[in-house]
Amino acid sequence: MRKLPEIASLASPDIIRSSTPSNSAGPKRDKYLLGILLAASALLYVWGLDRNGWANSYYSAAVMAGAQDWTAFLFGSSDAANAISVDKPPLSLWIMALSVRIFGLSSWSILLPQALMGVLSVYVLFRMVRTYVDSKTAFAAAMFFAITPITTVIFRYNNPDALLTLLMIGIAYATLEAIRNVKMQWLILAGGLVGAGFLTKQLQIALIVPAMGIAYIAFAHGSLVRRLMHLVLAAATAAVAGGWWFVVVQLTDPRVRPYVGGSMANNVAELTLGYNGLDRLSGQDSATSVTFGDWAPLDVMDTGLQRFLQPGFTGQFGWFLPLAVAGSIIAIAQLWRRSRPAGEAAFLAFSIIWLVVVLTVLAFMSGIVHPYYGLTAAPPMCSLAATCLKYFLRPTKLPWPSRGFFSLTLLATALMAYVSASRSTDDFPGLPQILLLLWALTISFHALPLPHKHLRKISSSVLIIALTLGPTIWSLNTVLTGHIGAGVSAGPSTLGIRADDPGRQRLSKNETPSFAALMLGDVPIQGVVDKIASFPLGITWPAAIIGSESAANYQLETGRPIMAVGGFNGTDQFPTLEQFKTLVSEKKIGALVIQNLPPVPAEGRGESARIVAWVRAHYSPSMIEGAELYELVN
Repeated sequence: MRKLPEIASLASPDIIRSSTPSNSAGPKRDKYLLGILLAASALLYVWGLDRNGWANSYYSAAVMAGAQDWTAFLFGSSDAANAISVDKPPLSLWIMALSVRIFGLSSWSILLPQALMGVLSVYVLFRMVRTYVDSKTAFAAAMFFAITPITTVIFRYNNPDALLTLLMIGIAYATLEAIRNVKMQWLILAGGLVGAGFLTKQLQIALIVPAMGIAYIAFAHGSLVRRLMHLVLAAATAAVAGGWWFVVVQLTDPRVRPYVGGSMANNVAELTLGYNGLDRLSGQDSATSVTFGDWAPLDVMDTGLQRFLQPGFTGQFGWFLPLAVAGSIIAIAQLWRRSRPAGEAAFLAFSIIWLVVVLTVLAFMSGIVHPYYGLTAAPPMCSLAATCLKYFLRPTKLPWPSRGFFSLTLLATALMAYVSASRSTDDFPGLPQILLLLWALTISFHALPLPHKHLRKISSSVLIIALTLGPTIWSLNTVLTGHIGAGVSAGPSTLGIRADDPGRQRLSKNETPSFAALMLGDVPIQGVVDKIASFPLGITWPAAIIGSESAANYQLETGRPIMAVGGFNGTDQFPTLEQFKTLVSEKKIGALVIQNLPPVPAEGRGESARIVAWVRAHYSPSMIEGAELYELVN
């Protein structure tokens, strides 16, 4: 049996430094390509950015609060009066809140930092792939990444995934630079970025840690003990960079800080390990927020690798997935034969591990699964897809086995494109047939060797058009339409459904008003807004509303703090009924507003339901266009 190659023996400093590919195209061409790429990416992410309005109002309200109050800024509070925090750490909120403090509250000031993160992500990915492969592959990888639909939608949105993805690319770049340059400082930087990722979306940053650790142990210079010590120092850096905020929250008297949203016991450790940790894998997070019948069809996805073929995923990031799988197989074969320079080998190994870990977790997690979670797989997916093209489109003649493998890869890619387009015929009725014809032409060109180099160039151009046409249309559609709420998705409607439709016309017909209230929030009613605005400024919270999305919509409309009773799902244990009674007796809450309750409170379960029942039993409502407004102050 053949022995595994001694990968670490490739990692002497001289070999690693000499493994960096030469730039045959020259620096001027690189700058030209990069300039075009970044300009196009900026246009894609910035054009008509205010179409999304407040985007996910849950985070926009927290940004508003952080721009008004430094305590709210530090703890990531939903409102400036610091009732309850959002269910994520606040690093991404800090960036947007600082922008709002400088430029004032608007859709642009909230979303523009996210778009700039997208452009920076494209740049760093280009630099990384260029360093370890070549300029053409780097351009292809960065272009694929820029037009992947979930990339486009998230870099135009205010979810923390934009910053998380930028940090992940930075971690990959810094780790590979630590290996290439034999400088521990780069690994310490990578550790610091892991800590920042923890401050962005908690344990989701751990998806890249296996790639970081394995690549460094396998390819870095020095003894195994030395490499392990370097990783320990990087882990310590991550603990300090990401842990200080959690220590501050835990040590702060709960009476002077907001309740930790998403936790059941006002505890940030529980939030980390539970709601934002193991509960995401086990399904416990969805069990405490919705019932199965509340889920829209696109959100009901069986576990397993077939999840990536289901409607909610294919059009979001499946366009380049077959190429990435083929690229991974080719890269593994090259690593086995030790046929790649050490620097490129480290890059390929890092990308494969990163992609496999993310896809495995996404495929088998049983909790709340939003398709945009696939964004963290996009950088390695696009890098491996571009590497696959480099192999198949090389100037030398492909042997028959490789040509057959290439044809199968193109066929799988064509099927993925056709299936994705056929699920969105409400918006683009003729696109599946166009893609089918284009891919038939592409596969025909590449099935047999072409005799002339000009014909080969034409066939390569047709292939690139076929690869990019679908995701480009999806990304442009994303730019030209608005998106709101907690379940954002890219591109046109899928099976006639768009769960983030601002007009709420394309929601699932089976979607209940209760679920819409959870994911999008209630639409503010002008009469209710006027009544809330009329309460004296001395009242801490002029209104309390069940569920954070609805509370956020009213807060952004009125400009005043609104208490989100029960947090995002309406299931958090704040305030308790006794605490609510106390706040009412102290005249700190002006009114309770009820339109559509989130699923769990609507079923009469939880502390929020007890508050609703108590208010309804002791106060008389004013009915304003279907909303119940219970005035709690005389």
